[in-house]
Amino acid sequence: MTRIAPDRLILQLPDDELEKFVRQWVKHLEVYVEVQLFANPGDMGRDVVGYHTSKRHEGNWDNFQCKQYGGTLPTATGVLDVGKVLYYASRGEFTLPTKFYFVAPRGVNRTLRRLIAKPSEFKATLANDWDKYCADKIVVGQHISLDAALRTLIENWDFSRIASLSVHELLENAASKAVMAKWFEQDPGPPPAGVVPRDIEAHEMPYVQQLLDAYGERDGKSFASHGEAKAHAEYGPHLDMQRERFFDADAFARFYRDNTMSEEIEALRHDIRHGTAEVHRQDHRDALARVDAVMTQAANVQPSGALSRYARVPVKQGICHHFANEGKLTWHRPKK
Repeated sequence: MTRIAPDRLILQLPDDELEKFVRQWVKHLEVYVEVQLFANPGDMGRDVVGYHTSKRHEGNWDNFQCKQYGGTLPTATGVLDVGKVLYYASRGEFTLPTKFYFVAPRGVNRTLRRLIAKPSEFKATLANDWDKYCADKIVVGQHISLDAALRTLIENWDFSRIASLSVHELLENAASKAVMAKWFEQDPGPPPAGVVPRDIEAHEMPYVQQLLDAYGERDGKSFASHGEAKAHAEYGPHLDMQRERFFDADAFARFYRDNTMSEEIEALRHDIRHGTAEVHRQDHRDALARVDAVMTQAANVQPSGALSRYARVPVKQGICHHFANEGKLTWHRPKK
């Protein structure tokens, strides 16, 4: 089977699908309280909007103008898009955007790229050539003159807020991994192996203490510290293996959260939780037997989703220790 390059997959999207793709991409940036898609003729120059606050259009917001062209984005289109948003802002429809992004997968043409690189030149072009680029194109059948209020707004707005994003810049951002996995089943890549600290750290103690209690129950004595358990011929290697699993799962979660795949991580945890629930509820000889039975079952769970291929056996088992660490799973059966 011929594999299509990631950039080609985005370049093949029709306009409406590109807007939906970009909305998901913007959501995965995880810097906005809300992301909204405007997909209708009355969008007033907005395609995808990221709101910085719950005030939405009365506060700070960023505009992502999506343009899927067969070539680079033309100068006239770019100037018109900026002019349209500034016009409606001057009429009180919304505050001025904090950032204005042209999402043009094939890039912008040379002249528009120069205007973006020289904000003062972009400002002068819009103000001086308003009739050429905007006056008869913002509203069909209506001539919109550059009145004093609009001219003042243009003169005062910071045109360095304008930037462009090509397909390569979209893909270079970590947010693309999650969206590409969802849309095109693209491989997000493998996580690093976990690194186990030599000494047990404070954040590990909830699940480690449960293991110490399980060892104590099996031996009929209390282990006052994890050092005592580590010195035990049987429990020392057992504890080392559980810590390895815990940190493999920790590295796994950190890697994919850094790549904005929190939803996929939660889906994997959900599968592991449900895949081990019945074994966990069964009668067992003691708490340590329950630990070992759940570990065996976790290894056999076949999760679904974009991250399933990288959820190695230690990761799946380590997730159970994370449940224990979070207080969502206990190895001892509650006393009746």
